Amino acid sequence: MKEDLAGGRLPSGRFGANAAWWGIMVLAFNLNSLMKRLALPEGWAPKRLKAIRFGFINLAGRVVSRARQLIIRLSKGHPAYELLIGVRQRLRALGNAEPAWPATAPP
Repeated sequence: MKEDLAGGRLPSGRFGANAAWWGIMVLAFNLNSLMKRLALPEGWAPKRLKAIRFGFINLAGRVVSRARQLIIRLSKGHPAYELLIGVRQRLRALGNAEPAWPATAPP
């Protein structure tokens, strides 16, 4: 957390602002860990946020909004195309999965 999400340096001199910032940083760290384990392929789980940012998040492409759809256009034969398709399929499967716990507490 100190290196990847700037947890080593607090943004303010006020306790409340620093506490809110720290809570958001911990939430971002947990979401990053969860998505690495559930959505990305196995080889991506031990990678740091910087490696994920350069290898997956910062892809050169164009986002087009047409007919109520968001489309990401990549260059032809882009090496990250298969990765994007696999991640999208995993996320869709997570959205359609049954919850692991019951919606209501048992009596």
